[in-house]
Amino acid sequence: MKPVRDLLGRVRARLLRDRALTWVANGAAAGAVLALAVEVAYRRWPLDPGWPALAACGAVGLVVAVAGWVFAWPSLPEVARVADARLGGRERLTTALQFATEGGWLYARQREDAAVFALDADLSALGPLSPPVKVLALAAVAAAAALVLALVPNAALQQLRQHRVEAAAQAQAADQVQQLVQQLGKGQPGADPARQQALTKELQKAATAARQAPDAQSAVAALSQAQASIRQLQDPTQGQKQDAAAGAGQQLAQNPDAAKAGQALASQDLRGASGELSKLAQNLPNLSAQQQQQLAQSLAQAAGAAGGDQKLQSALQQASQALQQGNVQAAQQALQAAAQEEQAAGAEDQFQGDVNQAVNGLQQAKQPLENAASGQQQGQSGQAGQQGQQGQQGQQPGQGQQGQQGQGQQGQAQGQGQGQGQGAGQGAGQGQGQGQGQGQGQGQGGTGSGGGSGGGTTKPAASNDKVYVTGQAQDTGGGQNQGSQPGVQNDLVPYQQVLADYRASALSQVDRADIPQQEQQLVQQYFSGLGQ
Repeated sequence: MKPVRDLLGRVRARLLRDRALTWVANGAAAGAVLALAVEVAYRRWPLDPGWPALAACGAVGLVVAVAGWVFAWPSLPEVARVADARLGGRERLTTALQFATEGGWLYARQREDAAVFALDADLSALGPLSPPVKVLALAAVAAAAALVLALVPNAALQQLRQHRVEAAAQAQAADQVQQLVQQLGKGQPGADPARQQALTKELQKAATAARQAPDAQSAVAALSQAQASIRQLQDPTQGQKQDAAAGAGQQLAQNPDAAKAGQALASQDLRGASGELSKLAQNLPNLSAQQQQQLAQSLAQAAGAAGGDQKLQSALQQASQALQQGNVQAAQQALQAAAQEEQAAGAEDQFQGDVNQAVNGLQQAKQPLENAASGQQQGQSGQAGQQGQQGQQGQQPGQGQQGQQGQGQQGQAQGQGQGQGQGAGQGAGQGQGQGQGQGQGQGQGGTGSGGGSGGGTTKPAASNDKVYVTGQAQDTGGGQNQGSQPGVQNDLVPYQQVLADYRASALSQVDRADIPQQEQQLVQQYFSGLGQ
């Protein structure tokens, strides 16, 4: 029986190979057809990412192939029947396998005959390997169709991805607005709680609207509406009050006794001006009659210059009249009223800074939404900002050069050498220039000034030059920085030591000012250029 069993083992191996090919083809066809069905379904019900479903189709095909091959494993009787049929055994192998355990001469003779047949059998009679061409063709066609559908743009999938991008942009914008709510919800000392609450309420509504908007364009519209609503919280007469305070301050600054109050008013430090006016009111009894009359005249001039603020004008006028009449107590009450008016104006100025910060923050939150809605990158806005910067630079150097040329000539006259002018635009709409003369004798030019419209740039210093600036960026609290003054000796240090302080102060003021986004980018680019 050993030759019979060896033959049956070789025939079984051949059958297993044939059936493995068949079930591999069946599994490939099943996976390809499922993948095609998934790709077709993606056209209506898209999934992103889609590879998990396609991987599941491949897994199904593998399971079909392996399971079908395992269940199609042939038994020995089946192998014997196939061998007898294809090799011409005339049921010798089937009979020998069936009576393999039987005794007797007849059975032994039959098994010997089957063994002789098995030794002489040629497996080539089983025929060539015949792959399932139709099934493989079906698998190839379905796979090709699924691949074509995968490569062809899917409008539904693109819409789904665009929706996800917009949803992410809306969530990002809502988070940015929520951060503004947390920052501005704390409030500042002296702020009106009701108005501060109204501001945070509008911001909270904007964050909710941006998060729940059906698309990015609707979220942009909601944030724009919030900007308009927030701007309505501002006092439209605040600018006139600031101008009135500045005009009054210029007049009071000429009087030695009211100089501090005048300087605070002129520099828009309204809260500081309130304190100085209160101190001036308390100091009135200590002034001589002549000083009181001089102060009365200065107060009258300040009242004339404070036409934009009726309360301040009336208080200063009453203080002037009371001093002229010798009524110090009434003058004190009038100055206290002026101090309260400036205190209120300072609080309003602080609130307007909060409003501007909120508006600017909403504008920044709109940027990713606009990009998501239009599909454009932020490079366009950056290019527009560069064009605006070129326009600003075209104006600023021509204005600043006059002061610089005078400084260079002054340094050259003192040092009898060559002079070089250097300048840098600073603050909001103000420029400062400093000249240095270097030669056989060294001299330093005076301080010149040139007007700018948002921070200009001048001729850069050479690599071997040392540029000096004032040691500190002094923030007056009213949005202006005070640097070197003509005729005043200031401590100068290399600008690298204080660049970070100046940059932080300037960007903080820009963030709290009503400045367009492009102009804010100019300030950021300006300080970035200084750091290089």
